[in-house]
Amino acid sequence: MKRTSASNIKSLKSNKKIKIFLFFLVLSSIIWMLIELSKSYVTTVAFYVEYTGLPSGKLVQKKPISELEVAIKGQGFTLIKYKVKKHKIILDLKNTSITKDVSYILPNKQISFLNSQFSNGIDIVSILNDTIFIEMDASISKKVPVKPNLEIQYKAGYNLIEKLKISPDTVIVSGSKRNIDSITELTTKSLKLDNVSKDIEVELTLKSPFKANQIKMSANKVKISGKVDKFTEGTFKIPVKIINVPEGVHITTFPKEIEVIYQSGLSNFSKITKNDISVLFDYKEYENDTLITFLTPIIEQRSDYIYALKINPTQLEFLVEK
Repeated sequence: MKRTSASNIKSLKSNKKIKIFLFFLVLSSIIWMLIELSKSYVTTVAFYVEYTGLPSGKLVQKKPISELEVAIKGQGFTLIKYKVKKHKIILDLKNTSITKDVSYILPNKQISFLNSQFSNGIDIVSILNDTIFIEMDASISKKVPVKPNLEIQYKAGYNLIEKLKISPDTVIVSGSKRNIDSITELTTKSLKLDNVSKDIEVELTLKSPFKANQIKMSANKVKISGKVDKFTEGTFKIPVKIINVPEGVHITTFPKEIEVIYQSGLSNFSKITKNDISVLFDYKEYENDTLITFLTPIIEQRSDYIYALKINPTQLEFLVEK
């Protein structure tokens, strides 16, 4: 029993010495690391890069490099966060150089500007990418119309009572002359509407003919609206009116009146009168071809509320007396 007890005591003393040794080893390691981290070092760190100061009237055709290798100087404590997490720096494009139509910037000439982006304790020593090429081109703008890609199937007896409204109906596009000159219109994404009997109110996204970094558009979406109504048919009889008849010439027409058949939305039907419709026949049509025996109607005026219009008869017979 005595031998076992003595052995246990000896083991406990040994474990205690090991623990004390490990404690001082860890403590000395921490102190050494703190001393080392308080010293200044130069190390290479990768940064995300953004660009600013694009010259007026210019645009970047192709996105330049998005990361830079940078040699920075600072205390170890400060440098750790740049090693653990990638940070961002900004390069200025104002001082872009051009040689043989190639644009480029020299980041090492922007050290002062780059250092101004950091707090005290960090200094940029150098940029390992000594030259960055920038593909730039002259930027132009023009206004182009919007064309909706909209397919509408109306319920039987229904239709638009006025033209579709597009807002905005034109969009300003900006980009390189080569790209912008090729754009004559912008179309929307396609949409199909079936069995429509109520007013139309939709928002559609515009399709860009180029990538987002190649052109800019003043609007990315348009609103399309239109009033839909049930249609009904009406008729008027109006006297025949012939223009450009020479003095001393008398025209007899068959018939003396023509029938106007029109379609209109139910809500506007009562607003239409005979005075809203004007149909003419031109005597010069006969003068240009004296063999014809009929004149073709010309619709000079019709109400905006009228959707469709037919003239009966479609050709007017006549007799010329001199």
